[in-house]
Parts: sequence; C-alpha cells; structure tokens
Amino acid sequence: MLGKLKAFIRRRFDAWLEKRSPACSQLVLNQRRIFIIPSRAGGGYLLMLLGLLLLAINYQNNLIFAITFWLFSIFLVAILHTYANLSGITLRAGAAEPVFAGQSAAFHLHLEAGKRDRHRLYLAFADQAEEPCSLTPAGASATVVLKFPSTQRGAMRPGRMTITTRYPLGILRCWGAPKLDWHCLVYPQAKYLRPLLNSAADGEGSIPDIARDSDEFSGFQRYQAGQPPKRIFWKSYAKGQPLQSKQFEQSQADELILSWDELEGLGVEDRLSTLCAWALECNTRGLAFGLKIPHVNIAPASGGDQLTRVLRALALY
Repeated sequence: MLGKLKAFIRRRFDAWLEKRSPACSQLVLNQRRIFIIPSRAGGGYLLMLLGLLLLAINYQNNLIFAITFWLFSIFLVAILHTYANLSGITLRAGAAEPVFAGQSAAFHLHLEAGKRDRHRLYLAFADQAEEPCSLTPAGASATVVLKFPSTQRGAMRPGRMTITTRYPLGILRCWGAPKLDWHCLVYPQAKYLRPLLNSAADGEGSIPDIARDSDEFSGFQRYQAGQPPKRIFWKSYAKGQPLQSKQFEQSQADELILSWDELEGLGVEDRLSTLCAWALECNTRGLAFGLKIPHVNIAPASGGDQLTRVLRALALY
C-alpha cells in the first residue's frame, strides 16, 4: 500500500514538473526551476533550535533566547546563500556520441556561472553517480560529462538530470531537475551468431583478402583506428606528416551485401546484432560493404561514413 502511494505521488509530481519545466536545449535556473529544503543535517539543526527554545522558555533564560534566535537567523541567511548558489546558472545540452547497447552514453553539459561564483555543485541523472563541479570566478564556464547506461538500441533520451548544492553550511539542500533536449543513438550490441560470408551478387564464397593484387590503388585517406598496419603509408609518417592509409578500388566480387535474409532462424534483435558485428569486421578489414534489411537498402561502399550509415540504419530499424 505504501509503495503504491509513493508511486502515485511520484507520478503526480513528475506530471507537475513536466508542465513547470518542459524539455529544452538551454535554460537558466530560476525560481520556477529551483527547490530548497533542509538537508538531514539541517533537520538536526532545526531540532537543536527547538530544544534550545524549549529550554529558554522553561528557564526564562534571556541568554539562551538570544543564542536560539541568533542561530535561527543564521539558518535564514543560509537559505538565501544556498539558493543564490544555483540561481542564474545557464545549462546547455551538448553532444552525445553514439554507443553500442550495454555501454554508458556520455552526455556533455555546458554550464555558465553568470554574475557570481558557484561552489560545490553536483550533477547526475537519476540513480547515477554525481559529478562535482565548481564555477569560479564569476562568469566562468565548464563542461561536465554525465554518464547514462544504455539498455537497448534506438534513439535514447536520458530524461531529467539533477543539479544540487548544499553550499555554504550543508544544512540546506537546493536542487533543480531540468530536462534538457538530449538524445543519443544506441547501436545494436555486436554479436557473432553466424559467420560472415561473401554475399556479393556474383555468388558464394568467404571473406575476400584485403588489398588483393587485383585491387587498384586509388589514393590516401587519414588513418582510422582498426585499419590494417599493412595499409599504413609509413613514408609520409616518417616525414612528420599525419598518419595516412592506402586506399584500393575493389572489384565488384569483393563487395559484400550484409543481408537480413542470410540470418533465417534468428530473432529480430539477434539478426541486427549479427549484422552489426559483420559491419564492424568489414570496416576493420577495409572491405566495401552494403546493407539489405526490410525497407532499407544501402549501396556498397567503404570507410567510416559507410559504417556510420549502416550502424544508424540498424539502430533505428
């Protein structure tokens, strides 16, 4: 019963918060987006003040009255300072690079301090580790990377984050729960459930060798991690130039079509995961490859851009 009540209150609060602070790409924390309550230490502080007040009333002791009201005035001043530590901060959603299912996505958050210093800020998504941040001096800016786990392929939105401070005394917890317009593309998890075969239009066979004698040299491109060492153009690197790799034109027989139909007997997610693994291997080997899945056909090509096109199609299928 208590669990249902908590869930009901949580749903109502989330709905109210959605109306009060909808998703946007950039926002400034103000009175509509900031909440403040006593922290656990603050609750103990208030109980101490209550005890002192009862003691002063019981003994009619003016000194205890003075101490009680002085400590209470400190509490009131702390409210203003804790609130001011958050108020006026500008938050802007940054980039989020694609990841594979099961990995943690990294969302970049840009913060601007505004007209004052900002101390001991803590930022996090729900149920994730907090990232500390301070913005000093006034007008400073910073970028914080927040991690959020991906569980399935597709376009992922992490939801609301929290930005919290207990500065300066730790007796108050001031926080905001902005919802920035973040999204991250999650590729299928790569799984080798079937071996990669050459499914070119000319027939069957195994994976073609890299840079066979029949391939024609076509030029150079910037080296990408995972490309074979035998393709690296070491002469230019020895002259102090950026690392480059040799590119070869492949015959049509060397062009692979990664086909959905070759994976009969596997479920949808297993097919996508296997096609993902095949695409990664083709790119590592420097092969030209295409993709054929229901409603999507990508012509054979090679390189990082082709890999991105194929992985994106698999993620959004």
